[in-house]
Amino acid sequence: MKFYADVHRTKKNSERYRITYTTEGKAFRRVDRFSGIPAGPGDQVFVDTIPPQHTDGAIGLLGRGVEVYHLGRLTLLEKMRRELRLPKSARGDIKALMSIEERWFRRVTEDFLVLRRMILAYRSLSKTHQQLLNKYRALSEAEREVLKPAISSIE
Repeated sequence: MKFYADVHRTKKNSERYRITYTTEGKAFRRVDRFSGIPAGPGDQVFVDTIPPQHTDGAIGLLGRGVEVYHLGRLTLLEKMRRELRLPKSARGDIKALMSIEERWFRRVTEDFLVLRRMILAYRSLSKTHQQLLNKYRALSEAEREVLKPAISSIE
């Protein structure tokens, strides 16, 4: 069975996500985690994006024998939504996902998800390190001593 899911924020600038999914495009259901999708072994889940917060849920789906696919280019979703004249909503996004060819989706593996989460953590720490170095250079010699332990711990 094929499941189509749209992952979207609950509110503007919120850190919480909601997942709306359907199988045939008529009955839509909402869950807070990927584990709430009733997919079993051999099922396929097509999703627009997998936020880092939901990496463990996607890995859980993979552990249950579900094939998870994510959209490689999100611009296709917007383009398809415009072509089909669908509203910018969860249901509109799901209907657009259903009309995109399967070749545009990439199959997700556990290694890919774990590696992506590690890359995101590295980028975040790298940005923080650079910000601390910039602040370090702007401070006087006496004030620099405060930042040295933070910089060395990030390194």
